[in-house]
Amino acid sequence: MGLIKNTIYCLLGGSLYCYFLYAPVAEVAPLVSNYFTFLIYFLASSLVIIGGGLFATILAPNGIVKQILYRGLGSIIISIPLIFAMRYKLGFYIAPVYVFDLTAKIIILFAVFLFALLVIEYLSFAFQAFSLQQMHYVKTKRKASELRLEALKDQLSPHYLFNSLNTVAYLVVSDANQAEKYIRSIAQTYQYVMKYANKPLITLANEIELVRAFAFQLQTRHGESVHISFAANLKNVMGSLPPLSIQMLVENAVKHNVLSDEKPVEIKVFYNEEQHAIDVKNNKTKTPRKRSSTKVGLENIKDRYLLMGQKNIQINQNDLSYSVQLPLLS
Repeated sequence: MGLIKNTIYCLLGGSLYCYFLYAPVAEVAPLVSNYFTFLIYFLASSLVIIGGGLFATILAPNGIVKQILYRGLGSIIISIPLIFAMRYKLGFYIAPVYVFDLTAKIIILFAVFLFALLVIEYLSFAFQAFSLQQMHYVKTKRKASELRLEALKDQLSPHYLFNSLNTVAYLVVSDANQAEKYIRSIAQTYQYVMKYANKPLITLANEIELVRAFAFQLQTRHGESVHISFAANLKNVMGSLPPLSIQMLVENAVKHNVLSDEKPVEIKVFYNEEQHAIDVKNNKTKTPRKRSSTKVGLENIKDRYLLMGQKNIQINQNDLSYSVQLPLLS
């Protein structure tokens, strides 16, 4: 494509040179002179384009404006000796009547050609950059939608529904009042997921509301083997984050630790004022034998932060605890 474009530049340059060189003369210029002039200028145009391209390629500048400037500088450097060479050579073949001020004409024609060339190149680069930017935007938007859909599918998975129904079946027999609260909590969770699944960000208050409902379900299901606490400093904190991000971390803490009343999993959700972030921290018990960590939920959160162009989440862990820091977004 680049070779075809440069060939068209050279053909147009040679044709325009022949036309404007002889335009002031009423008589028809000799065909031999026309063809020879066209050939010389075609070759000269080729050298100018190649020289400018090599100059820009070797220096490899960043940005469209710098590329055009370096390309123009390279073309000018190549043009200077070509102007004098063409003036000298054409003087032998073009009749004096056609040469009013050959040097001035050649300089003007080179200047016009270079200006037109650089303008076209700038528009071409700008259009390519715009197209790439639009393509990147579409891909980013599609990727973000896919990640939100993955989070939605995970929350509405048959496994979650199966566990919830089992718990409801048990509570209906043993504690009807608790069963009613549990069912309302499930309904609240599904309502939340359906409402915010297609949104890139959600306020911290709304996310905490979901996590509280989810925490109630976990504690009802697992009893004293899971403790989930929310720090008092979460109140009145302004900021947003990707939907279901805290919920995923709470679920992962339960999923990747052995639950027991003797050594419960303790999950703490609190506001880190210094970093303006939410920390989700849990102690480590033991890793379940039949469960290997795929880190799908964690990668989902990382990718969603990355797609929004924000700083990434921070993970800190040791032998006793595991914590994830989620930056709050404005």
